[in-house]
Amino acid sequence: MAHHWGNILLIAGSSRNVGKTTFICQLLEQHRQQHPIAIKIAPHFHSITSGLKVIDETPNYQLFEETERSISKDSSLFLQSGAVRSFYAQAHDEHLPELFMALLPFLDGKTPILIESAALHKYVDAGLFLFIYDEQGERKNHTEANLKIADFVVHSNGKSFSVHPSQLKFENEWKITQ
Repeated sequence: MAHHWGNILLIAGSSRNVGKTTFICQLLEQHRQQHPIAIKIAPHFHSITSGLKVIDETPNYQLFEETERSISKDSSLFLQSGAVRSFYAQAHDEHLPELFMALLPFLDGKTPILIESAALHKYVDAGLFLFIYDEQGERKNHTEANLKIADFVVHSNGKSFSVHPSQLKFENEWKITQ
């Protein structure tokens, strides 16, 4: 049986600009005192920006730690919002298990970990899988499948959410309160 990571909160969304980063940043601010770690995983490869320190690089994935706190890319916003460490990774879905193994030295089972990834839920048994959904927005290919398997669907217009980030609590694992 796969290891259960109750301290991991996976977040995916139905489209770009649905509010994934905003939601994560609000959670990081709320849980700042618990020293959270944030990770953004992109399913395709982008050119590398300044501030990204190479942790591991293979033909199948790239893993970086964000060091720049003052710009507007997601991994930098995570640091600004309270993450003690922020990682940015690039991997095609079939290589996510390898990428997760490369992340393991930086993770433990007690620290709150927030991961933005549309497909990691296929390989990691996370505490919660939230899917941020905008009924009006453009939909990614995985939208219908993720709507069916998400622990919670959070409706969003990109700025406000049907489940407010303050409803998520972390006490050794992620929970949603009413």
